[in-house]
Amino acid sequence: MRDDLFTVGIVIADKDEYVHIDKYIGEDAVAFERLGLIGHDSVLKANGHDIRVKTICSGIGKVNATAAATLLAEDCDLLINAGLSGGFGETQKYDIVLGIEFIEHDFDLTAIGYKLSKKPGQTETICSARELNDDILKKYPFVKKGVFVTGDSFISSKEKHDSLKELFDPIACDMESAAVGYVASLYDVPFVSIRMVSDGANDESAETYTDTLGCDVADRWVKLTFDWIKSL
Repeated sequence: MRDDLFTVGIVIADKDEYVHIDKYIGEDAVAFERLGLIGHDSVLKANGHDIRVKTICSGIGKVNATAAATLLAEDCDLLINAGLSGGFGETQKYDIVLGIEFIEHDFDLTAIGYKLSKKPGQTETICSARELNDDILKKYPFVKKGVFVTGDSFISSKEKHDSLKELFDPIACDMESAAVGYVASLYDVPFVSIRMVSDGANDESAETYTDTLGCDVADRWVKLTFDWIKSL
């Protein structure tokens, strides 16, 4: 693959979500493995020029996502986290949501006087690239934007849902986006997170999420992500 191309790195956590990239990366995509992580390297035709896209299936959770994002951030011009999310507020199942700010909801030093999610010497929130967010929202006005909360747990109770809603007023929850965004900030690489709502982050979440994996629009978020990349 040419090293001089504009390069987009995409971190996708769950292997059951990653399988959907096959029909979007093209037949010429090259599979690779780094540090035990499976990925693909491909070139997309985009508005008269080529864009290189490198994807990695990170595995679920913040630590896994951090490792994968670090591998990609070393040589990419844009870093994306994409996948499925639990929804909050007025979101509906299958909505596409865009993260504007990202908070680690399970980081907790409150016992020694810090606000929940606050890390000593660091900002409480991570932000994605405003100009790129604006571009996505202009091209796809049905996309909903808001705060994403990230933590190493699958939110599957109304009690936890209501607590996160009160504390952070998020639009979605996931297990990777804040970690990928943090790595992007360290490397000074623009970052966006595009996800599809799979469930309501409530008592029915496990069943609803599983149903979404096998539905007819299970790859809606992948299609939008790749369509947007090709529009750059």
